[in-house]
Amino acid sequence: MNKEIETKPSGSCHTKLDQLADEKQSEEKEIKRKKKKSKTQENEGAANTKSPHLSLKEKNGSHLGKKSKTQENEGVAMELPHLSMKEKSESLLEVSYRNSDADSSQVRIMSNGLAIEELITGKPDGKVACQGKKVSVLYTGKLKESGQIFDSNIGGPSFKFRLGAGKVIKGWDVGLDGMRVGDKRRLIIPPSMGYGNEGAGESIPPNSWLEFEVELVGAR
Repeated sequence: MNKEIETKPSGSCHTKLDQLADEKQSEEKEIKRKKKKSKTQENEGAANTKSPHLSLKEKNGSHLGKKSKTQENEGVAMELPHLSMKEKSESLLEVSYRNSDADSSQVRIMSNGLAIEELITGKPDGKVACQGKKVSVLYTGKLKESGQIFDSNIGGPSFKFRLGAGKVIKGWDVGLDGMRVGDKRRLIIPPSMGYGNEGAGESIPPNSWLEFEVELVGAR
């Protein structure tokens, strides 16, 4: 009697093959995923090399650097202003007063450069010199730059003139206005209110700054 051989499907072998096939597919997928990831990282690296990303701090530092440079240039421009000759003279005059022993509260510097310093104050009820009045003064005049005296009537008769009538230099007409009898002032007079670019004889060169000490002895 022939023994019939039964062929039974081996579920275990079939499962094993499927498992191996699944593992192979998984391995292939993992290899592809790693390749793809590696390629992506390479692309990102190239992008970073061409266009580096700055941190917020670095960006702020970069902008601050530019701003600082601009401010530096502006600072230089402010330190080197373009001054006219008149402005330079007035500025030097202010500096000379700040460095002197003069009480700044007793010094007035007009916009035109005329400086008026109160040296002695007379009586509060003394007669006042004003425009149109005839005044009498004692004075000494010298060149501001060299200090050389070019005129004085100290020890002699007082000098009389009508204030504001154009009989004297403009620095006097303006600088003596408001004085009381007994007051003494120092006037620093710019060329524009003195003898200008012509000067006066040999004793006062052109464009000279003048310094006068003037005492008011009479006003009527």
